[in-house]
Parts: sequence; C-alpha cells; structure tokens
Amino acid sequence: MDNKLFLFPLANSVLFKKVTLPYHIFEQRYREMIEDAVAMQIPIGIIPYDPLDNYIGEVCVAGLPHILSTYPDGRMDIYITGTVKCKLVEFDSENPYKVYYYRSLKEELDLDSSFELEVESLKVLLERWAIHFLQDPVQRESFSHTLEDTELLVNYCAVFLVDDVDVKKMVMEATSLEEKVKLLLHVIGPKEVSLGPFMPTLRF
Repeated sequence: MDNKLFLFPLANSVLFKKVTLPYHIFEQRYREMIEDAVAMQIPIGIIPYDPLDNYIGEVCVAGLPHILSTYPDGRMDIYITGTVKCKLVEFDSENPYKVYYYRSLKEELDLDSSFELEVESLKVLLERWAIHFLQDPVQRESFSHTLEDTELLVNYCAVFLVDDVDVKKMVMEATSLEEKVKLLLHVIGPKEVSLGPFMPTLRF
C-alpha cells in the first residue's frame, strides 16, 4: 500500500480540494511533521480532532505543506492546498505524529443544469462575504475570478460561510457536487417558499 499521509488533527478545521488554508505550527511534533512532509513530499491530511483518537475509516482532504515563514523559536506559518480526498484505511505509526495509509476517493463533479440558479445564488453570497472580509479590491477581483470554477465555489462556501465544523465535514465527505450544493442550500440558504399551486415559487 503506497499511499501514505501524515495526519494533522485540529479542533475546528476541515480542508477541501483546491482550497488553500493557512496554519500556524507551534508544537514540536508538528514542526517535525511539516519538515518531514516537505522533505519527503508526503501530504498532510487535515481532520477534526477525535477525542477517542481513532481515525480509521474517516475521510479527509490532504495536500503538501508550503512553509511561508519560520520564527527564531521554531514556530512556522504554512499553507496547505487540498489536492486529494482520502479515506484512512490503515494506521502505520505515531512517532511523534500520526501516519496513516489512505485510499483516494473520487467525486462526481458534473452538475445538472437545473442547479444553475442555486450555484449563482451561492456565488452571490460568496461575493457579499468578500466585500466584508477582503478589503483589497484587487484581491476581491481575483477571488471573484476563481468562482468560475464550480467545484472551488462550492468548497469555498463550506469554508467561509459555514461555522459548524460538523456541517463542514458533512459537505467535505459528500460524494458529488450536487449533494454538496443541496447540503449548503439547506444550511445557508437561499430558501424557497411556495405560494400555492397556481402561484410562483419565491426564492430568496
């Protein structure tokens, strides 16, 4: 079994494919993990922390870390872009960090044209988010261009518009874009209200 990753359990973080997230690394074992991952080109899987410490069968997204800066005391700022969706199938070792073997998971990325309105609504919500959280107009414009990628748009919605880590995890684990869109619409809107059999449906 060749697919191996280093596991990084975190209380409130879920990584998604194509999404880049920053992390501040301060524990010695995880500093070693980052250095080893860079040296050996082994991906790091981000997964919500389990107090039972049992991750066999769990799903996560992994990617190679990139070190942005290192501090005199050894702390470091890194970022990871999700590249592979994984199911953890076998525990390998923990010395001093957890190593697992994984099986790659594929998602159904085709989205029926009947979802065009829903996807456009999610895009509007993300652009409203960007107005408040991305102060630089150039950065906002660049962010807006990335939303042309439907997979990235949907995953951004889960990262930036959903607060509950369990819901984020549900979206990440979904096997198709259609399932992800349905989950997101249920959690963050928009909503539909029927006015009756002979009246139009309101969407907001």
